[in-house]
Amino acid sequence: MRPLILILASALSACGSQPKPIAPAAPSTTPTTPSGAVTPIDDPDCERVQFPTVRASVVSIPGAEMTRALAPVVHAACSCTRSGDRLHVTSHITFDAGMVSAVAPDDAAVDACLQKTLEGHFAPAFAIGSDCIDCGPKRYPVFRGSTSPAAPSPRTRVVYPFTLVHR
Repeated sequence: MRPLILILASALSACGSQPKPIAPAAPSTTPTTPSGAVTPIDDPDCERVQFPTVRASVVSIPGAEMTRALAPVVHAACSCTRSGDRLHVTSHITFDAGMVSAVAPDDAAVDACLQKTLEGHFAPAFAIGSDCIDCGPKRYPVFRGSTSPAAPSPRTRVVYPFTLVHR
């Protein structure tokens, strides 16, 4: 039935009459204050998100660990959006410190709400690593000219962008 409506709409426009839109564009459902700030709400249904396992060159982070680490970001993003909204989020996770931060670069009002609502930690923290991160001959004193590392390796920080579609 829908293709028929589209054909009739295009036929009417060819005759010179202006067809009515099939479906009006939905206005934004994110409520704002008079100053333009987004009002956060709790939405537990939105927070039922499972992230997949993340695999990089030598690191693999299980999906359950990613979901736990990103739970504060998802909670804040769901609080600051409404059904039908689509939000692009870039999160920064430091697993061994249990810290997470996020920005929503496409929407300043939602980003301000996200910064105000986000609790930037998760527990328990855990270390991610590989037998090859910051490794190589320079780290083993058995090779001529090699030295032991002077300081511990810096914390591994993962930047994880994703899009939340609030249903």
